[in-house]
Amino acid sequence: MACKLTGAGIMWTSLSLAAAILNCAGYYVPHWIRGSYHNAIDVSFGSFRRCNYPRLTNDGRLEIVSECGRYRTFADIPSLSWQITTILMGIGVSISLLVAFTVLASCCLSDVITKRSAKTIGVIQLIAAILMVSAAVIYPYGWTSPEIRDACGGLSDVYKLGTCELSWSSYMMFIGVVMLFICFILSFKASKVKLRPYNT
Repeated sequence: MACKLTGAGIMWTSLSLAAAILNCAGYYVPHWIRGSYHNAIDVSFGSFRRCNYPRLTNDGRLEIVSECGRYRTFADIPSLSWQITTILMGIGVSISLLVAFTVLASCCLSDVITKRSAKTIGVIQLIAAILMVSAAVIYPYGWTSPEIRDACGGLSDVYKLGTCELSWSSYMMFIGVVMLFICFILSFKASKVKLRPYNT
């Protein structure tokens, strides 16, 4: 069956898939911010995962675990703002991925995407982008937690990273969100197919 997408629709499909991949990878990989403990051990944090983190041993000593992993429970995430970020970002990323698979199906199946459904999907992509932007705005409120301050030279505060810096996962998600906004615009010109009224 022939593809019923316009040139803008094919670009929409490609960008939707690329945005979903960037957002999923950026969300899961815990390299949102990077710092170091005592200027010796590099650490990095996402909203629900971290790399090279401190842990108390059974005899009460502090040791550095040299691996990446998630917090043991949702309650162990160091701040309420990071818990909210995890939820909002997770919903936005999931929507982005689901939409990408739906849009990708339109390349293989005729009449999957009509003008109206393309606009609806574009609005859903806009909602996903807004959720992710909201999560990114809330995330810096967690920079006041003791774990982050230890890694950022004791200087971090809301919207102030101290000696830490944003890392590559943050940039991946930023690019993914920008792509979602572009997808929203492209969705208005994505399909050649008009919804046919049902005969009564």
